[in-house]
Amino acid sequence: MQNPLAKQRALLALRAQAARWLADHDADLLARGLGFTAEDVAAVEASRAAHPAPTEKPGPGTYVSMVWVGLKATFQSYPDSLDLSDPRLAPVAGLSFPAYATAAAAIGWATDDEDLVARVTAALGVTPADWEAAIEGWTERIKDDVVIATMYGQLFAQVGALPMKGSPAAP
Repeated sequence: MQNPLAKQRALLALRAQAARWLADHDADLLARGLGFTAEDVAAVEASRAAHPAPTEKPGPGTYVSMVWVGLKATFQSYPDSLDLSDPRLAPVAGLSFPAYATAAAAIGWATDDEDLVARVTAALGVTPADWEAAIEGWTERIKDDVVIATMYGQLFAQVGALPMKGSPAAP
């Protein structure tokens, strides 16, 4: 088992790597002429207001699952970095891991809002059908691998301002 200090250092390194991946993703998106418009961002913000996170407490099955994941995370050893050539990180239906996290953060709890999903996926250069396939593929990877789940949490938590179409790509 990884000693606590080594685990903390590894988790901090993964956090920094997630920030770099998101910055690289945003720059690549903008270099390809994609990104979000002001109208897209307004739609995302309106959707967040209309579809807040659920406030219901989890049921017993979900609670047991949460405890199990917590135990797995406690006993997991974490690497200092992940390699994008790792097959677990291969894009699903055209969505890289950072693109998937960006889409998930933008769509939030409004997964049934077809107009919002179409706006977000178009901004990322994929289709709503690609998004649906990505949900299935990435969810399977995330739920079965604590390290991948940890990196997803870092990516999702660090999605900040959505990359604006037409803005200069970061160097």
